[in-house]
Amino acid sequence: MAKAKMEKLQGSKLARQALERTARLINAYGARLTGTPSCTATAKELHDELKAYTDRAELESFKLHPGAFLGWIKLLVLFYPVAVLFLWIDLPLFGLLVAASGLGIMVMEFFLYKEIIDRLYPSATGVNVYGVIEPAGPVEHTIIFSGHHDSARVFNFFTNKPSLYILRIGSGLGFYIALFVIALTRVFWGDLFSVSLPHNALFLVGTIILTLGLPFVGHLWFFASKEGTPGAGDNLISSSIAVELARYFSVSKSHGNPLRRTRLILASFDGEEAGLRGARAFFNRHRHEFQNQSVWNFNVDCPYYAKDLFFLTSDINGSVKLSQKMATECVGIAHSMGYDAFSQPIAFLTGGTDAAEAAKIGVEAVTLMAMPWGNKERAAVYHTPDDVPSAIDPVAVEETLSIAIRFIEKVDQNELQ
Repeated sequence: MAKAKMEKLQGSKLARQALERTARLINAYGARLTGTPSCTATAKELHDELKAYTDRAELESFKLHPGAFLGWIKLLVLFYPVAVLFLWIDLPLFGLLVAASGLGIMVMEFFLYKEIIDRLYPSATGVNVYGVIEPAGPVEHTIIFSGHHDSARVFNFFTNKPSLYILRIGSGLGFYIALFVIALTRVFWGDLFSVSLPHNALFLVGTIILTLGLPFVGHLWFFASKEGTPGAGDNLISSSIAVELARYFSVSKSHGNPLRRTRLILASFDGEEAGLRGARAFFNRHRHEFQNQSVWNFNVDCPYYAKDLFFLTSDINGSVKLSQKMATECVGIAHSMGYDAFSQPIAFLTGGTDAAEAAKIGVEAVTLMAMPWGNKERAAVYHTPDDVPSAIDPVAVEETLSIAIRFIEKVDQNELQ
């Protein structure tokens, strides 16, 4: 009982320090869109703090094209009237090709997070930061705890009448899909509906409806602002938690209680909000270092509310499997500490997290989240200017720290089932 009380007091102190650091960095640098000076400066400050608590700390730059990840939205808006025009002038094959190109780009860039149009957009330099704490003995395990320090662009549909979000997205994408279906039908089965009109009747009606859909598709142009959010809960707090974990295990090591067989990497990635580009660069660059050992990625994203804490078992719109084994273990740890937690796959159309890039190279990976996560419900501050430190439940931070510490210790003691 006394040990549990001490753990709670220690977790509360670490959580408070993590929140204070988050507030300080936001006050100093504001929004941190990847590739901007404020994002780079934040990475350097995190590096300096990690350097104080780790055996070594590194800054690693990488190239990316930040505009590409959401760029597909404006491409759809541009392609739509062109394809509709081709239908009006009775060139449905060209309309089909334009519509299919837009859908293909959407699937590759957003559904699967592939870099299909990236080189069409200006390049920028992102900066990852990580610190390493080495074990006392030979390395048998590596645990990468990760968050991301870049902040998201403000999503206008979340700030202006958010109750209409599903309607706005659904209507815009719905008309675009209808465009593809009508063009496809016209190309391959148009003769089945031939009448004496210049165009067949159903095709004519469909084209009129598509034309009426122009404002609904056009509205998607304003989905995202050029401005960035403060990004406290999404996701600077997780990077700050990484520093507190470094502090915790550094103090333990100095007191004669080091990790025995586990290399601990505390990482903060850049470019998550630009399609996981920073995590992708990190795991591709370091994959050769993760051979002949068990490797785990404990990723954290959006730890807002303790009552909504859960672990993802799939990622990138369901296209990447995360570790059910690790998720089950983490849920068990949470329950043993008296916390509510569960695991679930990611909902389709809700995007992805950095854990996906770890899973792609064979690392056991999960993402801890603590907010409602689905197409119908998210944190009210998510991707808005209200994503400030006061929006984060300190208990969620405390529980995240406590679960992560216990997981790291169990791995190091070879206690995982």
